[in-house]
Amino acid sequence: MKIGIYGGTYNPPHTGHMQAAKQAIQILNLDKLLLIPDRIAPHKEIPTGSPTPEQRLEMLRIAAGGQPEMEVSDIELRREGPSYSYQTVLQLKALHPDAQLVLLMGTDMFLSFHTWKNPEFILKNATLAVFCRGEKGEASTIAAKKTELEAQGAKVELVHNDVLPISSTQLRRLLAFQCADAFLPAGVGECIQKNGLYEVGA
Repeated sequence: MKIGIYGGTYNPPHTGHMQAAKQAIQILNLDKLLLIPDRIAPHKEIPTGSPTPEQRLEMLRIAAGGQPEMEVSDIELRREGPSYSYQTVLQLKALHPDAQLVLLMGTDMFLSFHTWKNPEFILKNATLAVFCRGEKGEASTIAAKKTELEAQGAKVELVHNDVLPISSTQLRRLLAFQCADAFLPAGVGECIQKNGLYEVGA
């Protein structure tokens, strides 16, 4: 069984996340893709006033609804402290000892992978799958990092991502102007409005 791991803050989950997830399932031939919101992001600070981890989990479940290959997991929300990927890989390896684990990440995270907590453990127990757009200057940098890590015994796969790039930060700005619907999966906008998240709605 080939299981993908797609973590992040999902603050909020948007169409870019979901389209990238669908592409990863197809390109990597995944049997299952776990979408995992983190409790405390190790590499970024979650802005003050953001939804709680449980609210981000709820939005993600709504976003992934109706996608049989996707499963939303609260595995990192049930741990205290920073949500380190090596701990998630360790737990999933115990739950699925015979599965091939594939850890998805963006270009920035891939290029800074050496700064992660226990990167050697991750490389030993999971394949890295990197979303890339093939933009000028990016391809050679990614290729060099791929070669460097593969020399250490890593398995690295590249996932071409042709999704319109939008970050959660940009989306939160659009939410303030009530013009983010085009970038939100079905039902997520209603959840935000109903619960007064990001100071929108109630």
